[in-house]
Order: sequence, then C-alpha cells, then structure tokens
Amino acid sequence: MMKISTAIGHSFKQIGKRQYQEDSRYPDSNVSQAGQQFFVVCDGVGGSEKGEVASRIVASTIGKQMSKYDLQQEFTDAQLLETLDEAYIALDSAVDGTNNDMGTTMALVCLHGNGCTMSHIGDSRIYHVRPGEGILYRSDDHSLVNQMVHSGQLTPEQAIDHPQSNVITRCMSPTENDQRRSMATVFHTTNLRAGDYLLLCTDGVLHCINDGDIVSLLENKDTDEEKIAIMANRCKKSTDNNTTWLVRIESIEKNESENHEQISEETTKTVTDTVQSKNSAMSMTELESVKRGKKSLIAKIRSIFN
Repeated sequence: MMKISTAIGHSFKQIGKRQYQEDSRYPDSNVSQAGQQFFVVCDGVGGSEKGEVASRIVASTIGKQMSKYDLQQEFTDAQLLETLDEAYIALDSAVDGTNNDMGTTMALVCLHGNGCTMSHIGDSRIYHVRPGEGILYRSDDHSLVNQMVHSGQLTPEQAIDHPQSNVITRCMSPTENDQRRSMATVFHTTNLRAGDYLLLCTDGVLHCINDGDIVSLLENKDTDEEKIAIMANRCKKSTDNNTTWLVRIESIEKNESENHEQISEETTKTVTDTVQSKNSAMSMTELESVKRGKKSLIAKIRSIFN
C-alpha cells in the first residue's frame, strides 16, 4: 500500500465560443481542497437534448459516490463499477421526455492506497506526465476520428481539425431496457513519483493545446497556479467549452515490505481493462455494436464508413 499526497489542484471551466456551457467537473471549483484524491471532468452532448444536464448529473453523482470510499485503501474495479452504475441510474431517473437523448463524456482520476486509477468514456482525455520523461499515459479517445486513425484512414495530424472530430463512439446516456451501457476504459498504475502531473480535460482544451504544449508547459518552472492560468488563457477562445483539472503529486510513502521493482515492472505495461455496468457484457472488439441513446449518431457513423 502507499500514501499519496497531492498539492492543491487547479482547474478552469470556460464557455469558449459556444452559446451554452455543457462541461461539468468535480470538484466544481477552481482549486481543490487539501487531501482531494479524485477528480472528474464531463462534456455534455446532445445540444437541445440538454447535454449540460447529463454532464452535471454524472459529475455530481460520481463525486457523491466516490466520497463514500476510504481511498487510503485500494479503489477497486468493483467500486468503480458501483460508481458508474450509480451515475447511470441517476441519468435514467432524470429522463422527463425532453432529454431522452442527452449524454456526456466522463474522465475520472482517483489516487488511492494502491496507486492511481484512470477511467474514461468518450473523448475527454487524461494525461499522466512526468517532467523530464514526458507523457507516461494518455487515454485513447472513444471517437470516430480516433477510430479512423487506428484503421489507417487518417493521420493524427488530419484528425485534429477533421469535420467529424466532434463525433464520439461512446458516452454515458440514459438507457432503455434493451440497451447496453457504454463501457469505460480503465488504466491502473503504481508507477508514480513526486512531481508527476495528472491532467484531465475536455476536448475543447485540445482544440488549442497539443501533447507537446502540455509537456512543455508542465516542465517549465512556473507554479501550478501560473501553469493553469497559461493554459486557460490559450483556451479561452476555443470553439468549444473547455475544462481542465491539473493535479501534481507532492509525495508518496510506500510500504517498505512491498517489492517496488516488481510493482513498477508490472504497471509500466499497458494495463488497460474494461468495466461496464451490470446489464452489459461487451468486449473491446464489440465497439461497433455499442447501443446509445442517440441512434441518429450511430446511423451517422455507419453512413460515413459505408
């Protein structure tokens, strides 16, 4: 087991050039309280279908559920599953006939007694950056353009401003009885050091800042408060809502009886897993069969590939 202490986290939430704010976060503050161990960002989808409602529900429900756990102990996959179930139940309960197709992305980082768990659904992104070494982990977007990059239809450079860059292939949305809930991709690591940064952001941030910018910014000598201010200034004119949490690991105390070298060797591998809700039984290869509330979006994706 380990005891992970974080510096005060810094955040921004900006509307960009959008008419409405559909991003949400937890904690919903520009700075975190001392001892905060988990962070969430969500990006609502659905436009008139009240994506802002979905993002607010998911962020606040995850925050409420996660606050029940003793994160000095390990945060388990079972607890993550329970947390996502609660968020899906809250979405289902909020359906009123005007918002059936609302949805949201979700990105969650949790520091706990057995390391760090990073989980996402959609194209809100998570980075683990170590100054001097660069990006140790970057979440893989659940998006149409990312799928096209993986299949060789687009280069990463072509994907940045692609006209379909806003089309996501997974999100959290209300589900009917015959629908499967979108699954989360989960990454566990114990490869953590004091000085490491964890960054969560919605895709509006990535319209203005790329991976190289993130590494350069986090490696400079500015304070964390100055770094988040620089990032917010670069993103304030984004074409989309843009939200970020930036968290620095301040110290780590490890149980001396554990074999740290073995732990590090195991967790520097790509330790991806999937966690989905109780009524879902999907594998990563079944992405094309994911059912979502926005059936029109799935039809749109199919029409692009056909």
